[in-house]
Amino acid sequence: MRNSILIALISISVGGLIGAKVMESFGRNYIMANLPVPSGTLNDKDVFLKSIPANSELVKKDLVEVNKKAKNVILLIGDGMSASQITSYRLLKKGPNGRIAMDRFPISGIVLTHSADAIITDSASSATAYSTGSKTKNSYLGVDKDGQILENLTEKLDDFGFISALISTSEVTHATPAAFSSHVDSRRDTDEISSQMLESKVATILGGGRNFFLPPEKGGKRKDKRNLLEEAKKSHKILTHKNQLVISNINPSEKILGLFADEHLRDEGTPDNHPSEPTLTEMLKFSLERAKAAIDNQCRGSFIMVEGSQVDWAGHANNIDYLERELGEFDEATRYALDYAKNNQNTLVVVTADHETGGLLIEPIALSYYTGNNIKFSFNTAIGGGSHTGAPVPVYAYGPGSMNFSGTLDNTDVHHAILNALDLTEQTGSCL
Repeated sequence: MRNSILIALISISVGGLIGAKVMESFGRNYIMANLPVPSGTLNDKDVFLKSIPANSELVKKDLVEVNKKAKNVILLIGDGMSASQITSYRLLKKGPNGRIAMDRFPISGIVLTHSADAIITDSASSATAYSTGSKTKNSYLGVDKDGQILENLTEKLDDFGFISALISTSEVTHATPAAFSSHVDSRRDTDEISSQMLESKVATILGGGRNFFLPPEKGGKRKDKRNLLEEAKKSHKILTHKNQLVISNINPSEKILGLFADEHLRDEGTPDNHPSEPTLTEMLKFSLERAKAAIDNQCRGSFIMVEGSQVDWAGHANNIDYLERELGEFDEATRYALDYAKNNQNTLVVVTADHETGGLLIEPIALSYYTGNNIKFSFNTAIGGGSHTGAPVPVYAYGPGSMNFSGTLDNTDVHHAILNALDLTEQTGSCL
């Protein structure tokens, strides 16, 4: 009898303890899920202002010599894209266990993005680092911090018989394509950028931005009132509709200027124009066909820069749906580039970004509520409109020379690793 009472008391005690723990867990989760957490302002964030020490000398990555050289390079730049943007797209598109095109690359690393005069870079200085291998000030394009002209990739490769292409979903005069085709001390000087673009060594330029080649009386935005689009007809074949991206209609030796929208592609204000606008993949496919025709003619190789410009704009706008759409287009172009390289083993593909935009976080729906598939995406650089951050960005690589894109790189290292992957032993002059 006494043993039975003891067993009953122990059972009641253990049961009560377990029950209490269960109730405590339920109670804690309920409280955490229903805390009165306000939406807040920037002043409510935990902010720590620090002065960062300035290093006197840039640490350069030691590159491995590439024995099997690449003939073609495809550099894809997701403007404003860091690991959070990629993870967000992967979750939205494929779920936690899914994989996207960027996950298929065998080599990956991280890229540090600071400019010559700031921890937080803009697209101009970062793209200049990729195009020239040198740091410069924010807003500078193709010039060093003192305003001196730097040789960019398309100019250098032209001397060795390579053909180049620049592709963008923004205006082609925007910072990233401009860094590969112009030399100015202000990214806002679109009159000069567009003029230099036409004089550049770039054979194929595709994107938006007709208004930056036209005077105001033609609906354009040129302050110098030149009709540069009319002038361009003397040196370039002008394309205005995606149906014109047909390689059989192109002379291998002529330059191409494709302007498919007045401003950027897929502008919500001009939906009637969207059917005539090509995707990144369509522009990349055409540029690769163009490069092959030129190589069959007399060129030694090709360089193509592909920019997913509006990933950045989605971060500035704090718009996750916009981000999903733009990363979808960018990842599809990445998939096409990687498949092309796997079928053409002389092609190096590099995927990276210029900086992160928006401070994108992937959070639980309530504090410490780590349960289920419902998550919260939040942009944390501003309420209603975001800015750039100093977070590093990923880099992925496949093909000859890809081993040099692993580990930690400065953005200037990307330039030198691309050059290291190519055979640049003999200057043959331009192939056009």
